[in-house]
Amino acid sequence: MTNCPHRPADPAREISAHTRHETGAARLPFTLAAPSFVIPAGVAENARFLARHFAEIGLLFFETRACLDYTAADLPPDLAGLPVSWHVHLPLDLPWHQGMDAAWEAMARLMDKGAFLRPHAWVLHPPGAPGQLAGLAARLRDAGVDPADILLENVEESDLCALWDEARAGGFSTCLDLGHILAYGQDAVLDLPGLWQTVKMLHVYAPGQGGRHAPLDRLDAAGQSLLRTMLDRFQGSTVTIEVFDKTGLFESIALIGSWLERWEAKK
Repeated sequence: MTNCPHRPADPAREISAHTRHETGAARLPFTLAAPSFVIPAGVAENARFLARHFAEIGLLFFETRACLDYTAADLPPDLAGLPVSWHVHLPLDLPWHQGMDAAWEAMARLMDKGAFLRPHAWVLHPPGAPGQLAGLAARLRDAGVDPADILLENVEESDLCALWDEARAGGFSTCLDLGHILAYGQDAVLDLPGLWQTVKMLHVYAPGQGGRHAPLDRLDAAGQSLLRTMLDRFQGSTVTIEVFDKTGLFESIALIGSWLERWEAKK
C-alpha cells in the first residue's frame, strides 16, 4: 500500500490505543468499531480476536437465509460477556420486494437472534422506493424497538433523498457511508435538512473495484477531504472502519489516527 504516513511495524500490537477513543495524543469523541469479519474464521473467532483491540464490534448479518440459520455454535452465549459494545448490520438482501410482511418477518427474527448482545444500534439498508418506512416504524414500536435505534444507510439503491421525509417522520436515525457517497456520486445526501442531527454512525473506507471496501490509504485527496468534513460534522457515537481484512483494518486505524492529529494541528 502507498501514501501511508504512519504504519506501525506490528499494527495489531499498537491498535488498542487507537480504538478505545485515543489516537496518539488526541482523544476521540467517538468509538472506533470493527466489522465482525476480518480474519478467515467464524463470527465467534472474529469477535474474540477483535475484542482484544476494539471497544465495539459490528455484527454482520449480511445474508438473510444464512444468518437465520445461525446456531449457538455460530453465536455462542459467551460473546455477550466480551468487554465490547455491539451494533448489528442487518442483511443486504431483506425481501422488500415481497412486501412489508416478508421483510419484517426476516428482520424481526434476526433482531431476536442478535438481541442477547444488547446492541445499541441496528444498521439497515432501506427499501429502494418510498412508501414502506411508516409501516416499518409502526411495527418496530409495536415490538418495543425505538426507530431511532435503526440507522438507515445510504446505499447504491438509495441515497436516502427520496426517503428523507418518511425517515424523519418515522423517527429513524442515519448511518452515513463514506464509500457509497464517493462510489455512487451521492453528495446530495450531505445537504439533506437536519441530516447531522440524525447521523449516529459513520462507515469509512475507500471504495474499491466491484464494490469492494479498500483500506483508507486508497482514498484520494477528494476522499480524504470528504472524510475530514464528515468527521468534523459528526455528532454521533460510532465510526466503523468497514474494511474486511485484518491488515487493511489495522493500517486504516493507524492512518486515520495520523490524519486526525494532522488535521487537529492545523485548526
